[in-house]
Amino acid sequence: MAPFDVLNLQNHQIQELTKVLGALIKDRELCDTDIVVSLFRQYIGKVLEHIELNAKSIYTTLLASPDPKVKARTQRFMEGEHEIRKIFNAYVARYCKNGLLIKDHGVFLSETEQMFRLVLKRMQAEFEELYPMVRRIEHGQQALAA
Repeated sequence: MAPFDVLNLQNHQIQELTKVLGALIKDRELCDTDIVVSLFRQYIGKVLEHIELNAKSIYTTLLASPDPKVKARTQRFMEGEHEIRKIFNAYVARYCKNGLLIKDHGVFLSETEQMFRLVLKRMQAEFEELYPMVRRIEHGQQALAA
């Protein structure tokens, strides 16, 4: 059973952090505050936690489906997630070790906004494509059990 309530809460928290951080990082001086650094740590933690929960609950359910189309779509989502994780980890290594390491605020701002868009776009795809597939599979299993 997929923990959709947890996934939806994580999506909401990531979206909130994205909005708040997006506003705060526009001011270069705020980027050096402990509050912004703490919010970035929360953001990073939430995104990584969300990726892990998808891997443990959603993908397991979908890969167990006998439908080859479901398996193929799931594989594509997993491959996309792998790429996002690589990009995300490279971003974190570049900017988020021991606080925020910002050499060029303009570049940082641009790359951070791109990262935010990438994560939000991925979460939207999960909500619109991935989660409905799981619900259909679970609904079908419940119908068979009845």
